[in-house]
Amino acid sequence: MKYYIALDSGGYKTESVLFAQDGTVLAYTRGRGANAFDIGPDEAAKRICDTVDEMMARLPEGGKLSGVFGSISVAFYYPEIQEQVARRVGSAKCRMDSIVSSVMAAVLGKDDGVCLISGTGSYCCIREAGKHRHYIGSGGYMLDTGGSGYDLARHALMAVLRERDGRGPSTMLTPIIEAEMGETVLEHLPSLYAGGRAYISSFSPAVFKARKKGDPVATRIFNSGVDYYEEALQTAYRIMGRPYRAVLGGGVFLHVPEYAQAVCARAPEGCTLKVIDTPTLYGAALEAMWQADDSIPRDFKARFLETYALQPGVEAE
Repeated sequence: MKYYIALDSGGYKTESVLFAQDGTVLAYTRGRGANAFDIGPDEAAKRICDTVDEMMARLPEGGKLSGVFGSISVAFYYPEIQEQVARRVGSAKCRMDSIVSSVMAAVLGKDDGVCLISGTGSYCCIREAGKHRHYIGSGGYMLDTGGSGYDLARHALMAVLRERDGRGPSTMLTPIIEAEMGETVLEHLPSLYAGGRAYISSFSPAVFKARKKGDPVATRIFNSGVDYYEEALQTAYRIMGRPYRAVLGGGVFLHVPEYAQAVCARAPEGCTLKVIDTPTLYGAALEAMWQADDSIPRDFKARFLETYALQPGVEAE
């Protein structure tokens, strides 16, 4: 029996599974995010390698590791991450790639299409056979991260500060966010800066809560995110020159149906959009097997999802 490791790592968390060729998940782990833009490539590589080491330690006695695939934020810019992982796994086929790879694999298989991500960060990616992947809005949180959890939360926090200092209107975001903080945003600034992008992103649910209550400020923030993705979808349509299938991934799209639905409603004519309906790790698992040139059994998906859900620590989707 052959075995594989699949990883999914963004700004907020890193998840990994060890699984067998028949789809049986043997181990699962969840830890801190490993986005090198946030923590640097050395620390990102260390976190990924530590996760791989933990999975390898769970290999059955005599088991052979055939393939390793990681959907790792911004791994493209830091080939040393893949190099360090490859040294850990010996002869196993190894590749670290963008998060869009596993999201697309889970829904589109190997077909052409478009991927939208809204998690801690955001971007859009076009995949067409025989061409380099084309990224739209992939400049990272310092330059271009519209519609992401971080962007939504940052605008919400700005709105609270503007209300507090007299520049902005009253907003329901203020009591919602400050109740969660247990103090005012100004008092909480040291914690926000210490926590960084991932911590700031954790306040994005306030936007959706306040919008449901009819808050106009939250509604404007929500709509600005939807507008951002509509622009990306229209740009993808112009580049491809034809209708396409698109998949939406990332924690915000996954856990906030009204946000994903609003984006889907803006799809160009003839295009079909779908929110990923499996754990992202399932797509990473497919990529690990494709990377190793191993065949995928007919009942692989059902067995993977069933045994994955039984792993301690797995959150219900």
